[in-house]
This record gives sequence, C-alpha cells and structure tokens, in this order.
Amino acid sequence: MTQRVRHHGTGYASGCDHLRLGSFNKLFPDLSARRSSREDAQEEAEHLGGVGGLMHDADGSSADCDLPAGYAFLAQLIDHDMMLGTKTDLNGEQLPEHKLRKLANLRSPSLDLHCLYGFGPGASPHLYDPDQPELLAAGHVDHPDDLARTRRGLALIGDPRNDENLLISQLHLLFIRFANRVYRQLQDSGAKQPFVAAQTKVRHHYQYLIVHDLLKRICAPAIFDFAFEQLKKGKYPLFYKQEGLQSFPMPVELSAAVFRFGHTLFRPTYQINEQNPDIDLLDLPRIDPKSPSVPEDLVVDWRYFFEIDPSTEPTPCKAFGLLFADSLIRRPEATSSESAASLSLACRDLLRGHILGLPDGIQVAQQLVEKKYPLDPAQNIQLHEAAGWNDIDPMVRRRTLTAPPLLLYVLREAEVQEQGQRLGAVGSAILLEVFLGILSSCKTSFLNPKWNFSLDPDIAPRTNALGERVFNMADFVRFAQGKD
Repeated sequence: MTQRVRHHGTGYASGCDHLRLGSFNKLFPDLSARRSSREDAQEEAEHLGGVGGLMHDADGSSADCDLPAGYAFLAQLIDHDMMLGTKTDLNGEQLPEHKLRKLANLRSPSLDLHCLYGFGPGASPHLYDPDQPELLAAGHVDHPDDLARTRRGLALIGDPRNDENLLISQLHLLFIRFANRVYRQLQDSGAKQPFVAAQTKVRHHYQYLIVHDLLKRICAPAIFDFAFEQLKKGKYPLFYKQEGLQSFPMPVELSAAVFRFGHTLFRPTYQINEQNPDIDLLDLPRIDPKSPSVPEDLVVDWRYFFEIDPSTEPTPCKAFGLLFADSLIRRPEATSSESAASLSLACRDLLRGHILGLPDGIQVAQQLVEKKYPLDPAQNIQLHEAAGWNDIDPMVRRRTLTAPPLLLYVLREAEVQEQGQRLGAVGSAILLEVFLGILSSCKTSFLNPKWNFSLDPDIAPRTNALGERVFNMADFVRFAQGKD
C-alpha cells in the first residue's frame, strides 16, 4: 500500500550538485563586438529578417533536409533545460561586457534535466505523484495522455515553456514516461535508492542522446570527429571555460546565435497523427481555455517525427539555412503597436545578437582557424549569391558583407558548406565547444570516467554491424512507450 507523503517545509533538494543560478559570458572574449549603431542594427534586422527580407520564406518554397522533424523540438526542450535568461530590451543599447556578465541564467546548463525533475520530490512535490512520490506526475482525470495539470489547466512541470505548444508538451510527457519506466525497473530489481539511481541513468542516456544522436546528426562530420579526437587526448574544449568549481556559464555566441538554428527548421505545418495530417505551426498550442488540456484527437503519433516505424517515413525538418517559415516572420499573435520588424522572429534573433555584443562571423571563423580547427582559412559563405540579396538596401549589403552577424553567418554557412543538411564548420564548432566543454568538465556527466557509462541493453537493445550498442530518439520513444 502506498502512503501519501506529507511535506514539512520544502524538504531536501535533489539534483546536480552544482545546480545553482548560472550566468552568461562570451566564448571568444578577446573578439570585439560587431560594430553597429542601434539604428543600423534595427535597419539591418528589418532588411534581413523582416517581411520580404532575405530570411523570409514567403512562398514556403524552401527545401527540406534529412533530419526528422522531431529533432527540432528536442533541441527546443534542450534549450529550455540549459537556458532561461532575463528579458533584454531589443530596442536598447548594446550591453557592455560587465553588464552582460550580470545577466542571470536561471537554469543550470549541465544537461541535468532540471526541467523534468525540478529539485526532486522533497523540494518540488508538485511535480510528483502524491501516492507514489518518486514517480513524476503524468495525466489527469480528463486525459491520461497529457501532462498533469491543475483544475485551470496549468501544467505541473519544471519549466512552463515546455507547455507552450502541443509538440513540446507531448515531448515532455514522453520524458516523464521514460523516467518513470527507468525508475520502476530499478525499483523492481531491488536497487538501493532507486530514485537517485534512476535520475543518474536517465540523465546519462539523455546526455548520450544529445551528443551521439542530435549533435552527430547536425554537426559537420569533420568538426565532430576533430572535437572527439581532441577530447580523447584531454585537449578539448579549446575555448570554453568553466568559472569556478562546477560552475558553467552559458556563452552568448551559443544562446543568442548558433542554438537559434532550430528556428529555421520549423515547418509551416505538421502531421500530428493519422487523423490530423496538416496542423498549422501557429495552431500547435490547440488547447481550449474552456477545457484546458490537450485534446484526445491531438495526441502526437511520434512515428511522424522520428524513425520509429520502417513503414512510416517521418516528416523532415526544413533545411538548415537563412529561411524562416512565413508564420515566424509575420507572427500575427504580436500586438499591432509593435513595429513590423519586431514581429519577426528572425528580426528578434538578429537584434538580440546585437544587444549582447556578439562578434561577427568572420572574426569567429578566424579564431577557430588559429586553434587548428579544420576550417578553410579562406572560406566564403557567398552571401552575394543568396536569393534576394540584390533586393536589399546597398548600405545594408555593404555592412553585412564586411561583418556578417554571427547568426546570419552560421545559417548561410550551412547552406553553402553542407547544402542545408546540417550546420557548417563555425556553427558546429561553437555547439561542440559548449556542449562537450560542459559535459567533459561536469563530474556528474556521462563523460566523467568515474561512472564507467555504458548504454543499458533494456533501454538500447539494438547493435550495429560492429556489435556496438546504439541509441537514438526512436529507441528513446519505444522505451518510453513500453515497446521493446
């Protein structure tokens, strides 16, 4: 018989031992911010990222890539797990270095799934089943295939952003089910402290997925191989540095530029399940305030998002590149008092890079070359050949060619170097610097030798031609759904 837990105060917090308020910094502190006045930055953002601009996929004709659509939403969940910044004024002045460092990151970027576990059942009891307090809460009276919710529909999860649209909400539910199944298996096997053991196993498999599934798919192979070769030699990362014992800052080159690649991967519409083959991206919330839960007919069929069933081809992401879906440029949900430029997600991404003082892409590429990254020192992203380039104001073109914003550089690099299938060299290097930099330094990470990590055969039953165990998001979904 289970016994309801009674909490006195907040109990004991459970989580990564360095779970604390984080900060932002620069990955390349020696590089100067891209020189641009506030007025110039706003003009550039409108011409590049506004309606009819260089980054506007107005007619929906942009190409697809081979990456299944679910990975864009996985990247969104990872973003929420690593970063929660304070709001910055996109119409303000560029932040000097000392003010940038005072911006708080309200997440631990160590990939510890704080957005899932919170501080554990002792300090975050609302995230857990009151009758089985080491199981994460899921479902409710009206709907078992939904997140746990209050009577008014508020999702009981560690990060409310994971309920901002249907797909990320259902993906969070999938993580809950994965975690609970791992816990039950350990509990049934008589493991000591099954909750602690389950947390560790879930986090390690999640971190493995990020590195060996997501990053391996989206990073340029030469850069991925270079990073791991250097990591094996104990010489990686080359730029990323932790600040103090187990304190991991979040570089703005990642948070405000490179990790925003996912915005270009989102499609205008998605097939959610067999009954709903064409749901508009902006309709994905689809939660009726009068009945605040995910409608039963919109439960996500993950076969359309990951390579789960050989007979069902998952929907692909849009290609890596400059083009944002029309609905992300026009953003009709924004208020009419805002300017046309501020409505556009591409504009906002570019302005955020300006406010945070990011260096331009050419400077960053040169820094990577100096550290012996396998980049062509004379690489050219050929902005002048991008569709619509000649329609841009000549002064904006001149400034952009001389010093392209880092986000623009990374997105165009993906088009030129990798034909839109993945990120190019600079974007890949920044991703790997930060992710491998954090994981290789974190003593609770799956990369730390003390854990002697290996994939669990119950979770990852498949092997490749060499007999090596493999694990990707399709395996994750099968295990979470109880399909061995």
